[in-house]
Amino acid sequence: MHAHSFSPETAGLRRGCVLGLAALSTVLATWEMFRLLSAQGVTVPEWVMGGFFTLCFAWIALSFWTAVAGFLQLAVGKRLAGLRWPDEAEAAAPLKSRTAVVMPIHNEDPASVFANVQATYESLAATGRLDAFDFYVLSDSTRVEAWVAEELAWADLCRRVGGQGRIFYRRRSDNRGKKAGNLADFCERWGKRYDFMVVLDADSIMSGETLVKMAQLMELNPRAGILQAPPRCVGRATLFARLQQFAGRLYGPVVAAGAAAWQFGESNYWGHNAILRVAAFTEHCGLPVLPGQQPFGGHILSHDFVEAALMRRAGYTVWLVPELDGSYEQPPPHLLAYAQRDRRWCQGNLQHLRLVVAGGLHPVSRGHFLMGVMSYVASPLWLLFLLAGLVAALNPTFDAEGALGLMGVSLAMLLLPKAFGLALALARKEEAALMGGRGRLVLSVLVESVVSMLLAPVMMLFQSHFVFGTLLGYRVSWTSQQRDDEDLPWAEAVRRHAVHTLVGVVLAAVALALSPGLLLWLSPVVAGLLLSIPMSVWTARASLGTWAARHGLFLIPEESTPPTVVARALELAQRELEPVEDGLERVLTDPRAHALHLALLESLPVTGAAPLALASARRKLLEGQREPLSAQEKAAVLMDAETLAEAAQSRYALQAS
Repeated sequence: MHAHSFSPETAGLRRGCVLGLAALSTVLATWEMFRLLSAQGVTVPEWVMGGFFTLCFAWIALSFWTAVAGFLQLAVGKRLAGLRWPDEAEAAAPLKSRTAVVMPIHNEDPASVFANVQATYESLAATGRLDAFDFYVLSDSTRVEAWVAEELAWADLCRRVGGQGRIFYRRRSDNRGKKAGNLADFCERWGKRYDFMVVLDADSIMSGETLVKMAQLMELNPRAGILQAPPRCVGRATLFARLQQFAGRLYGPVVAAGAAAWQFGESNYWGHNAILRVAAFTEHCGLPVLPGQQPFGGHILSHDFVEAALMRRAGYTVWLVPELDGSYEQPPPHLLAYAQRDRRWCQGNLQHLRLVVAGGLHPVSRGHFLMGVMSYVASPLWLLFLLAGLVAALNPTFDAEGALGLMGVSLAMLLLPKAFGLALALARKEEAALMGGRGRLVLSVLVESVVSMLLAPVMMLFQSHFVFGTLLGYRVSWTSQQRDDEDLPWAEAVRRHAVHTLVGVVLAAVALALSPGLLLWLSPVVAGLLLSIPMSVWTARASLGTWAARHGLFLIPEESTPPTVVARALELAQRELEPVEDGLERVLTDPRAHALHLALLESLPVTGAAPLALASARRKLLEGQREPLSAQEKAAVLMDAETLAEAAQSRYALQAS
């Protein structure tokens, strides 16, 4: 299938406009930069500086013209052409398809995970279409305590909502392929039962109406392989999280509408809050294991981009659908948690460099790979541009005033998308009222812009460190994300930001020595680095976030009038689950946990426990040795029904005597 088989007639024109204007802007800016540099002949540092500027400006220009396209799309208010939407009769008709809602998890908080599942399940039940859906919690948890707590939370959920036979739980003992491997295992074992699957993250919440609408769209568009519903950030209280929620709510729709406006059926997949055609996904989207060692070899970490490219290569379309509301996720609570998540994404995106030239891919899919790489490589490029600029400033003929003007244009192109989002919100009186009113909305945008500007240099150094670290062969470990609101200790902030502060001091000293005007030019970067420690601590505080919300700052409509599914998920997450201090002990001493665990163990494929760890654990458990069991030994026992039965009988006998 060729791309034009699916795209509306205006696709080429829109795509040409956005990409053409981005290219033209970059050519003009580069020409101006080299004009400034060539007054007395271009030196080597200036050539380097110009090259870095071209790459960075191209990235800014593409983002800017994408936002312009999104602003025009939203201002006109027309639905994006290309997908067939259900009419009134089709929307009311029963679903003909079967859909699995799957949530892969890895060492997450069970209370939060199952609160999100329950809220989504109840919202779907309220639509009257529950019969067309099943839910799967697909665990890759490695901690024994998390594993047992998940089983108990799943059983409680099924009992509360009558979900037996409709909500399923499975834990893999073999974690190969991480999240992508988890989904592949689901497709192999259960995929044939379903036409579609909705993939959720552990922090995802979706309304029942949205799930039904996604299934209807897939039924009506048989060549659609993936539909991505842009998730909105909700549910966190720290100042950093509120800033993320506010920015995502105000500016995110502009960017999403712009991306959809020129990408059409060659859009991207973000790995969650999306619906996939199961048969096509299973047949065409199996991921290769890249040759060589990590970080560039091995299993693909950022699997979503690759799966979208493979789906498109197979002749199916991939759509970003900004019109789909009711899709939510939770932002990281503070800057360090945000950076930790970025570290993993960085390595995954850099792996895509090896796939850009893979055979048969659509040109836009190759573009997505390059854009994913650039989203991280832009940071070290900006850093190198700044350093080259400092060297170039040693040349007395360097036109610092002209360069400042060019940087002003770059800054305007970065800030205008925010202005587009603000203008659209101000034009909608009801929406502005839900965001604190027009005055507070403008103030929120101004404060958010200043804080973002101060945090940007810190993220530039974090991401530069990640990129250079990946190039030098450092690999990331697979850990669960921090999702809960929690104050950041000063000691931790000092440890993580000491180098950033030192770089700020050195940069300020060098700039001042060269020219006081140069220091003024670099002041936003220097200020952000010097304030990195207090900014990281203060923005991590829920008390400051709550104070801001109380005064009408950084409010989002989903907080002023919470959607039912979001309010329900947050309410359920407050329930206190009985903690599982020792997973093995709980299974051995709690008859309900014991019976539940054995029943779930029977449903798993026979993989067998690690023989050495199991033998060692049996000696300790059954032969009266006092030595505590290691985490590996506990996991081995929990995988072996015979040892569990013997150990439980031994405990009962001891208690009876």
